Amino acid sequence: MKSGFVVVLIVFFFINSLLAQQSFKGIVKYKMTVIGASDGRTDSMKVVFGNNKIKTVFYLPSTKENNKVITKSYIDNFTDNTTTDIDDEGRTYSITALNRDQLYKFTNTNKFDAVDNKLCFTFIADKADFDNNKYQKIECLASVDFLYRGVLNYFFYGIQPIVIDNRIVFDFTTTEKDGRKSKLFLYEITAVEDVENEFSLKGMNVK
Repeated sequence: MKSGFVVVLIVFFFINSLLAQQSFKGIVKYKMTVIGASDGRTDSMKVVFGNNKIKTVFYLPSTKENNKVITKSYIDNFTDNTTTDIDDEGRTYSITALNRDQLYKFTNTNKFDAVDNKLCFTFIADKADFDNNKYQKIECLASVDFLYRGVLNYFFYGIQPIVIDNRIVFDFTTTEKDGRKSKLFLYEITAVEDVENEFSLKGMNVK
């Protein structure tokens, strides 16, 4: 009887510690690459977590035709269910309905892994959701400690997982049959109390 009470007490304190964790506000930076590809290209992405909205910024490296880094930005607002598509170079934007699709259904394996020494849960995609003739496995690592409350699951444009089970995704890997891996992974995370300036459209015009 006593041991049962202790177990209940431990569970109670564990649940309360989870509830006490605050929703993350700040900036997460990722690198994107294809392991096994011949060109060795690496792109990068920044994700800003604000109050019920997320901004995603892609940085595309210069090419032979264009000798400068190109940025492309999007703001997904979960309050009014809109996406703001921003043309950073032209200083214009357009607004469309938020895509709430989820390409994959991920299941928490309750196995631990780490990204940049930050503890994560391993989530595996249901094989019924992808082409088994092309892919061996699709998985992501979602943070144990960095949560984004209010949004259970969020896939950028319905495709790329950013939040799984209220947890910020630190690694997203698709492994193809030939062994190549498309990989997005965290390399820097910074908590910022006030990120509202990151979402400002001041000086921009509607397309």
